Amino acid sequence: MTRLNLILLIALVGCALSVVTSQHRARKFFMELQTAQDAERKLDQEWRELQIESQTVGTGKRIEQKAQRDLGMTQPDPKKTVILVVDSTVIAPAAIVKP
Repeated sequence: MTRLNLILLIALVGCALSVVTSQHRARKFFMELQTAQDAERKLDQEWRELQIESQTVGTGKRIEQKAQRDLGMTQPDPKKTVILVVDSTVIAPAAIVKP
């Protein structure tokens, strides 16, 4: 009878250690999951901020303001504007002469 009790005790200790090990692994994986989800949230927030920034920077009004303020550029006078329409089939590369 004591031999059976000893075998059952060893089996019980083995099962208990197995439960403890599996619980530890589950907690460890849960912590890794939380860390990955936090990183995902941060990257998602950064992506949204970059999208807003790209929409703001890429607008024509913003580019025009920057050109006027930083480069001193102005809109050309419509009376002095000349529009040239060139048909690419008429001009041959050999016919272009640099002055």
